[in-house]
Amino acid sequence: MNWIGMFAIYVALYVSLVGIALCFVAGRTGSRRFVHASRFASYTVFGALAVASAVLIHALVTHDFSLQYVASFSDRTMPLFYLLGAFWGGQAGSLLFWTLKVALFTALCVYINRNSYQDFMPWVTMVCLVVLTGLLVILAFGSNPFDAFTLIDDPTTGKGLNPLLQTPKMVVHPPALLTGMASMTIPFAFAIAALITGNFSNVWVEAARKWILIPWLFLSIGNILGGMWAYEELGWGGYWAWDPVENAAFLPWLTATALIHSLMIQERRGMLKRWNVGLMIGTFLLTIFGTYITRSGLIESVHSFAQSDIGPYFLTFLISLTLASASLFIWRWKAMYAEQRLDSPLSREATFIFNNWLFLSMTGVVLFGTLWPKIKEALTGQEIAMGPAWFDKWMIPLGLLLLMLMGVGTIIAWRRASWKNFRNNFIWPIASMLVLTPLLVGTYWKLRGVHLGVNPDGLEAGYAISAIALCIFAAATTVQEFARGILARRRMHEESFFEAVVRLCVKQKRRYGGFIVHMGIVFCFLAFAGNALKIEKDVSLKRGESVQIGDFKMTFEGLRERNDREKTLIIADVPVERAGKLVYKLHPGKAIFHSSPQMPTSEIDIRSTPLEDVYVALVNYEPNGNTAAFKVFISPFTWWFWFGGVVLVLGTMICLWPTRESLEKLRFSPASFGRATLFGAAVALCFAPLVVWTIESETPWGAALRYDYISVEQGPVLPEELIAPPALQDAS
Repeated sequence: MNWIGMFAIYVALYVSLVGIALCFVAGRTGSRRFVHASRFASYTVFGALAVASAVLIHALVTHDFSLQYVASFSDRTMPLFYLLGAFWGGQAGSLLFWTLKVALFTALCVYINRNSYQDFMPWVTMVCLVVLTGLLVILAFGSNPFDAFTLIDDPTTGKGLNPLLQTPKMVVHPPALLTGMASMTIPFAFAIAALITGNFSNVWVEAARKWILIPWLFLSIGNILGGMWAYEELGWGGYWAWDPVENAAFLPWLTATALIHSLMIQERRGMLKRWNVGLMIGTFLLTIFGTYITRSGLIESVHSFAQSDIGPYFLTFLISLTLASASLFIWRWKAMYAEQRLDSPLSREATFIFNNWLFLSMTGVVLFGTLWPKIKEALTGQEIAMGPAWFDKWMIPLGLLLLMLMGVGTIIAWRRASWKNFRNNFIWPIASMLVLTPLLVGTYWKLRGVHLGVNPDGLEAGYAISAIALCIFAAATTVQEFARGILARRRMHEESFFEAVVRLCVKQKRRYGGFIVHMGIVFCFLAFAGNALKIEKDVSLKRGESVQIGDFKMTFEGLRERNDREKTLIIADVPVERAGKLVYKLHPGKAIFHSSPQMPTSEIDIRSTPLEDVYVALVNYEPNGNTAAFKVFISPFTWWFWFGGVVLVLGTMICLWPTRESLEKLRFSPASFGRATLFGAAVALCFAPLVVWTIESETPWGAALRYDYISVEQGPVLPEELIAPPALQDAS
């Protein structure tokens, strides 16, 4: 069936090219016939890519090892859950998934806005199809997941998915990031449409604001799950190492966060038009740039699909998009004038502008730290490394300033702050910070810090205390705004407390959903502050031997073995006591997958509470089980990072929740969307006779596509008939 998948990709590429021409004519003439045709082109591209994706999933599930991709990233022992994860576990599959998501969001955007933004939509659709065309060219000619082996004999077993990726979090983390990057195409298309039409009113801002939260949400989920995977699987005790692939996903998140805030200023005051269009273009280009640097071999990463030979394709794609976007931006520079000016540096607008400069500064730091080692090596031949210490040196102060501005921006007045505004809004949060910071820090140090035996240096302690103080300040501003809203509703409508909270979030979703997102960020910063008190220790224990770490006593009782279909588990039993009482019984281990016995993975055991995590990883062991080496961490407040991520996602979902009016306006009809998808499938089927004729012909195309039929004619090769696997050559 692989030829069906290849054919579907080529159909999608052809239709996207035709669709670009249709959109251009529709945008220039306003012809309804061409508008409808361009819509069906977007539906057809999605339908064709859905067919290609279904074929690849079918090949993975049925173990069709005639495909190089299936043989490289799956095996017969993998459960269905991880077979589905193998779809995006490799280079070609993740690219197909990304392209599918771009097509899906394009089709959704076209359908939802079929009666809205009539001046914009032909150009929006055209930009989306241009992006799809670029991705499809790379997919078809640079990294095709349907490439097969040139020899008659196909392998009967696959190499299997990288053991590090065979975790539930890695089945969710990559598609979340890829969805975030793919869906960034839609707000980018609205910005380019504004440049093409010269319409810089709030129309494009309103449309883009609805779509920018979707990629921001998925990027947030992907980054948090990536941190959780690193924390629980790699055995180094942290959740963010400033790895290049982590940075590539973090960069567009930073600029998108800045854009979300500055769009509010343009919507309310008519300011920052150039800033917003530039930020939108930059954010989208960062998604492509991040993909280029992590998939081109330019940088090294622990991610298994981070290097390939498609770098030139992505570089060409990136340069083309950059030149086109920059040309349009320069062309419309004068038309993007601000309708109003900044009234005062003491205002919410000024706070948001400072906030954006901080986000851009953080983006610059991360970008420089990621690329400079390679630039330095290219210029001088000298290899350097810029590790977490370098990033922390710059990012911690910037993060603290950002946390402060987050609290200030919540309560400062628009246009110009006054003494009355300060008295009414700032007194209580500042008083809470001044009173609670020494109280909470002193209480924690007396109850837990002293017993852990941590002695942080002055700079780390200063950063940690500052972070806690600013967390209290920012949280107090949010609580104050919620309290005022709840009291007002209860006075006016005689509602209960719970009902008032729900009504506030329903009636003013953007405002109070944003406050909840801010609380999630506060909880994350609390976890960052706990790193100053982190304990790390490497220990080697004999059976029955104990070690004291802080006020915890850990004993190594021995090893045991457990086998299943996929792997062998070597498990250590480690009871943990405190004050002579058993508090945990931890079971860290090593997993040896049958498909990759040379690559054992760590099975970390963690006991997590809001106060601290007790984290134990089995590093090595003697075969007889008498001695084992462990890496142990006591990590205060790490639990709050995951909790803050949940709160952040909840707040974003509240902001995105549709109103009754928008649902009535949508009037989604499964039948109408189904007809569009069937239309796309029908177009693909119309070309089927031509494809069959090509396969059976003596043309070079036919010879390239016919190798798998030769294998069928000579009979299937059974596993027991193979003494050794044949030498496999990649299809040219």
